[in-house]
Amino acid sequence: MRRRRVSRHGTDVPNRRLRRRSLLFPPIHPELRFHNYASFLRRRLGGPVARISVGTDFTCPNRDGSRGTGGCLYCNNESFTQGILYPGLPVEEQVRRTIATNGRLRAFRRLLVYFQPHTNTYASPEVLDRTYRAAFCHPDVVGIVVGTRPDCLGSPVLDVLEAIAQSMYVSVEIGLQSISDRVLAGINRGHSVQEFTEAVVAVRRRGIDVAAHVIYGLPGDTPESFVATAAFLSGLGVQGVKLHHLHVVAGSGLEPLWRNGRVRVPEYQEYVNACADFLELLCPDVAVLRLIGTAPPERLLAPSWKKGSREISQDVAAELHRRGAWQGCRRH
Repeated sequence: MRRRRVSRHGTDVPNRRLRRRSLLFPPIHPELRFHNYASFLRRRLGGPVARISVGTDFTCPNRDGSRGTGGCLYCNNESFTQGILYPGLPVEEQVRRTIATNGRLRAFRRLLVYFQPHTNTYASPEVLDRTYRAAFCHPDVVGIVVGTRPDCLGSPVLDVLEAIAQSMYVSVEIGLQSISDRVLAGINRGHSVQEFTEAVVAVRRRGIDVAAHVIYGLPGDTPESFVATAAFLSGLGVQGVKLHHLHVVAGSGLEPLWRNGRVRVPEYQEYVNACADFLELLCPDVAVLRLIGTAPPERLLAPSWKKGSREISQDVAAELHRRGAWQGCRRH
C-alpha cells in the first residue's frame, strides 16, 4: 500500500506530490523537508564540508564603550565559545590543533573556518586581512565564515573580504534577530532593520554569500513577526538563515529580567511549531544553517529542553510531515 500523508487541513496528500516539488526545488531534503546546510555546502563546494570555530581578540562596538550600551540584552559572549577548542591561541594555531586533535575532521577534505564570537569585522582592514588569511594555514581549509553585525561592514572591510573571495569561499553571517526596530531598540541591539538591509545588499554586490541570524521569543516580539521574517529574508536574497530560540544565560542583561518574571522563554513545542511556520514561508533556495541555539550547561538558565540540533531538526521535520508541508510551500 502506498504511504499517504495527512495535510495540516486533514486532507490525504500522496507522497508523489512532494517528490514532484523536490524536482522543482532540488535543495529541499526529502526527509527533512527543508534545505539543510550540509546539502547546500556540498553543492556549493563540491563535496562534504565541516566547520571549525575559532575565536579572536576582537570585541563589539555595542560593548566596548566607543558607542555601546553594555551589549545586547541577551548576550554573554562566553556562551558562544563552546565549540572553540583552543581559545586564546593565534588563529593558525587554533586551526592546526583542532584539525590534529579532532578525529571527525579527518573524514573531510574541505573545511571552513568560522570566526564566531564577538564582531569579526570590527578591526582595521590590515588586521582583518591578516587574521582571515591566517585561517588558510592548512591545505584542507577552503573558506571562511565571518560572524558580524550589519553596522560593521563598510567598504574597507568588504574590500578585504572580496579580495579573499577571489580564490577562496567566503560567507558572512549577519545578526538581524528581529524585523521590528522597536524590539531591536528594546534589546539594545544598536542597529536598525534598514541597516541590516543595506548590509546584505552591500555584501551581495561583492558576490559573497550571506546568512542571517533570527531569534524567536525576544521581549516585545510576536510569533507573527518572527514568521514574517521568512518572507523578508527571502526577498533580500540571502543564502542562509540561522534560527534559534530566546534563552537566558548567566551574566546577560536578560538574567535579572527573567528572574523577576518580566521575561518568558518559549516552550519547546511552541518553538517547533514556529519553526515550521517560518519554513513554510522561506524560499526553498535558502539554506537552514541551524534551528536551535546552544549554551554551555553551566551558563544556561532557561529553557532547559535538553534537545540538540539533531533532535529539533527531526521534530521540525515531523511537524512538516504532519502538516503535509515543506519549505516554501506557502510562498506566494
